[in-house]
Amino acid sequence: MIKIFIPVYNEERFIKSNLKYMLNRFLNLLYDDFIIYIVNDGSIDKTGDIIDSMNFKNLIHLRCKGPTVRENLAKMILKHAENNDLIFFMDADLSTDMSAIPQLFKTIKQGYDIAIGSRYIKGSRLSRTPYRFIVSKIFNLFLRIYFSSKINDHECGFKLFKANIIKDLIKDMGWNLQRRAFWDSEMLIRAQRKKYKIREIPVIWREGPKSYISIKKEKSMATYILFLKFRLINEGKTIMDS
Repeated sequence: MIKIFIPVYNEERFIKSNLKYMLNRFLNLLYDDFIIYIVNDGSIDKTGDIIDSMNFKNLIHLRCKGPTVRENLAKMILKHAENNDLIFFMDADLSTDMSAIPQLFKTIKQGYDIAIGSRYIKGSRLSRTPYRFIVSKIFNLFLRIYFSSKINDHECGFKLFKANIIKDLIKDMGWNLQRRAFWDSEMLIRAQRKKYKIREIPVIWREGPKSYISIKKEKSMATYILFLKFRLINEGKTIMDS
């Protein structure tokens, strides 16, 4: 079973048209056995009402209200994922073109544990402002150096996991509100430490209104990232001592 998790918050402008596109023009043509879980993080606009009005058998609306969108997403994955599932999550604004989905699934069939969309490898096509491009490249370069990561694009919200792998990583990460937007980046860093097989897939990507991480605005996240390296070292020592 393919289980697709889409976090949303106040997406009334495009949620209906984007979900119709996902279901009618793409997923229904490629796959028979899938469910889309909309993880609605307490939207205060008409997002929830719009989702409820859509009559699709493959669509499940999960109303959540918690500290962060990503913490809710993690909890819903743990609750609904079964070990033989494939777990895919993506952004509701369709900033990443869905044409890359078949290659993600092909990669998992080839024996990889994780397949992720990447904006910064050969074959990708990217449309974003120069400033945001530079900030994103610097952020990814920092993660590659600081954590010895081999990933070129940690941030792209277009990721596919074997269910047992993502459940293992979520449980390892635990719950920390300071993590914020670093959630899936940390997941990839931990996955490399655990020797899981990861492959990046080139994507077509256009900048959306929520596609930017501002370290200035995310001071708690910046502190979390800096100290994560030492927590990982201590976790490794604990495992070796046990």
